[in-house]
Amino acid sequence: MVMRVFLMAILPALAGCQSYAWLVYGNPPLGGAKQGQECRLALLGLGRDVDLTGNEAMRLGGITKVRSIEYQVNTFHGMGQECIIANGD
Repeated sequence: MVMRVFLMAILPALAGCQSYAWLVYGNPPLGGAKQGQECRLALLGLGRDVDLTGNEAMRLGGITKVRSIEYQVNTFHGMGQECIIANGD
């Protein structure tokens, strides 16, 4: 009985967790490559969105030739961080 109550209490908290990464565009990695990262704080969907094309991350990292672009999300009940990470030369 105690275990059933515990599971019912913790299930809503676990259901709100998200953490994933997608490789948007990828090529083989290079040694000595540059990395640019654009992140935003995600608060219940409010505020600006990250640039999914990776242009801002490329600009911040000083990248002219893209090798890969990755999209990462880490949230808990709508609060967390979204990032676009660009790797290249």
